[in-house]
Amino acid sequence: MSDTQSTTNDENPQERRGFFTRRGLLGTGGLATAVVFGKGLADPSAASAAPAYVPAQLHVKDAHYTTTFRRTALSASGRTEVKVLPISRAKFQVGAKFDLRVEATGVDPETTKIVIKVSDGRGPAPLLSPAPVRTSSAPDSVEVTFKDLVYPTEGSYTIAAAVTSSKGSASQEVTHEVVLSKAEGKKAKNVIFFLGDGMGQAAITGARILSKGITEGKYDGLLEMDTMDYRGNVTTSGADSIATDSANSMSAYMTGHKSSVNAMGVYAGNSEDPTASPRVETMAEVLKRAKGMSIGIVTTAEIQDATPAAVFAHTRRRSEYADIMDQSLQPGQMPDVFMGGGRATLLPQSEEGSKRTDDRNLIEEFKDKGFAYAGSRTELAAVMAAGTPDKLLGTFTLGNLNVYIDREITPNPDVLGEFDDQPGLVEMTRAALKVLQKNDKGFFLMVEGASIDKSEHPLDGPRAVYDTIELDQAIAVAKEWVAENDEDTLIVITADHNHAMSIAGTHTLSKEGTPARQKNGVYADAGFPTYVDANGDGFPDDPNPDVQLFFGWSNHPDHPDDFAHNAVLAQPALEDPATEQAYPNPERDPGAVVQIGNLPLEDTNCVHTVEDVFIGASGPGAQRFAKLLDNTEVFHAICAALGLQIPTYSLKSSAARTAEAEVSAQAASLVG
Repeated sequence: MSDTQSTTNDENPQERRGFFTRRGLLGTGGLATAVVFGKGLADPSAASAAPAYVPAQLHVKDAHYTTTFRRTALSASGRTEVKVLPISRAKFQVGAKFDLRVEATGVDPETTKIVIKVSDGRGPAPLLSPAPVRTSSAPDSVEVTFKDLVYPTEGSYTIAAAVTSSKGSASQEVTHEVVLSKAEGKKAKNVIFFLGDGMGQAAITGARILSKGITEGKYDGLLEMDTMDYRGNVTTSGADSIATDSANSMSAYMTGHKSSVNAMGVYAGNSEDPTASPRVETMAEVLKRAKGMSIGIVTTAEIQDATPAAVFAHTRRRSEYADIMDQSLQPGQMPDVFMGGGRATLLPQSEEGSKRTDDRNLIEEFKDKGFAYAGSRTELAAVMAAGTPDKLLGTFTLGNLNVYIDREITPNPDVLGEFDDQPGLVEMTRAALKVLQKNDKGFFLMVEGASIDKSEHPLDGPRAVYDTIELDQAIAVAKEWVAENDEDTLIVITADHNHAMSIAGTHTLSKEGTPARQKNGVYADAGFPTYVDANGDGFPDDPNPDVQLFFGWSNHPDHPDDFAHNAVLAQPALEDPATEQAYPNPERDPGAVVQIGNLPLEDTNCVHTVEDVFIGASGPGAQRFAKLLDNTEVFHAICAALGLQIPTYSLKSSAARTAEAEVSAQAASLVG
């Protein structure tokens, strides 16, 4: 066997000339070792000018601004470094696709040599493709990416990467665990996955108090999520930080891999291009490819938001809504049911409210692919009454759906605007199940209560709790569907991360005393709240009773707070774009004492916290969730419940590989 060389002369400045030596060990072209010589320079980006100072120009700041990817050079130390992605201790399903990327930084791209070796317990493992993508994301970096690899057998695999250049040398070795899913007992045919965004224990407890009531210390009833067959907890940290955001935490559930803040379906690479990071296969992709299952997504957020997008999408930057929508139209990623807000990213730029920069109309593109479309509650009911469609798209607002209080309890025309006919989570869940059940191969449905989190960020406890109740009622719909249609269905309920909200007691409006904090009752002075649900729908009729919950916040900006329910949601703090610092919102609780914050001065909202979150499950395979789980293990537990077997290939025997490795080593000696 002789070495072969390949050269390229791409016009793309990020993929310059180079060659690599490959050592083939299988007739299929798989490689156990790759030697890559790469070079390339990227033009540095110009720095943006600082905004001019405008006194008192306060504005609302995106609660997730801190998740924006701000690149720092990996080689800031000046040392030569090498990084292998996926990271060490990553866990894979046999046959699941992934990209392998090796990043060398602090190197001279002209003289860099990278040697990559893959082995398992039997020797060299021929997994590498013969034509990696070579890039240079900075003047002192070289990256090598092998696309769409798979591990064909279970076991432990080691990837060793060594880089040498005129600036120095470095090496890294990572170990990957590969598992083959095996169901314990009956297999699940369907999976319904409920995600309460930011749904910490305070949101669940508050929902139980308001929805079910409490008398002399005992609850008058339990939530649907309280009565799951098995209960456990989930740790939520990401690969880059103990504090996660919704993108990488949901990505862990949907891929079985850690990611980084702001990223989904990828391991965060060093490129500023959000599409360039190495991918891992998502839940939607693997279930469609391996089992032919249908995929459903229902959310009260924009359908391109972090949680729904993580079911199918790959990006380093969660705000790339247009690209996420483009991915949703790809056959291997396309949901069969896709409902929520986010219409602005589907409309051509010529239409009012559009956030696109082109003339594409994605609603029409979905229709061309066989989707029925609904733009309101009334239209959704009409679509379903006309006969269950095979595929269903619904976008009911330009942005996020309004929260339950503002939609159903105290609808305010100034808040709802033209979108006064939005369906709720219960209606969307019921419609989704009716569509998805048409596939006799099964389905995966993700249902998100998104605005638990979106209410907690601006410190609005009542709105977060009402949306938790709404999610719980959607769970009831799923349980009813399972009982009536298909008991071979796994239901999983969890949150992506915890939040700053807590319940410290009660707040009594009629109580004497100033400042407002004197109306807060703790310990024996708290007593019990006086919420009333006269119509028995599970939601208190008035979110602002005389005695209501006293919400506290473990982290927050400087902000005014009278501790009572706000008739209209108001941001706690606003940003002065000139100073990029947060200031108390003068229109929130006028006259209230300003609560001194504990967050960095630029933060205008409270942020996610690091505590574990609840997980509950019922149905086939549910017992796997009755323990403390890393968030990546949720994916693998679902795969096991389904008995997922992904088609793949077999490696040659140890003896055959040893003989071929010796031939390969002789050929390698010819490399200059």
